[in-house]
Amino acid sequence: MLLGLFKSKNQSTHVSLSVTSLAIEELPRAIKEDIEEFLENHPGSPAARLRPRMGMVGDIWLAFIGSKLRTGATGLGHTPRDALKDFNRHFMEPIASSNGSEPD
Repeated sequence: MLLGLFKSKNQSTHVSLSVTSLAIEELPRAIKEDIEEFLENHPGSPAARLRPRMGMVGDIWLAFIGSKLRTGATGLGHTPRDALKDFNRHFMEPIASSNGSEPD
């Protein structure tokens, strides 16, 4: 089970999600091949370097590192590629946006 922290404008909410996650190498062959092609086409991206685990909640794909879903280490999308694109787009976002200020 993963614990995710999701923030709205005025509050933070902890949500427990039951997610089966797999390493990219453990995914079904067609999905793995699609992901590997994406990573080969984006070799310097965070996803290519870190190879996040993949999972699904309902019909949403997750790409994440670590044992918790958290901003800056999670990507969401309707396809595995969309989740990886979102992961790359938001990787380390909390650190970059804090400009050296203390974390929450």
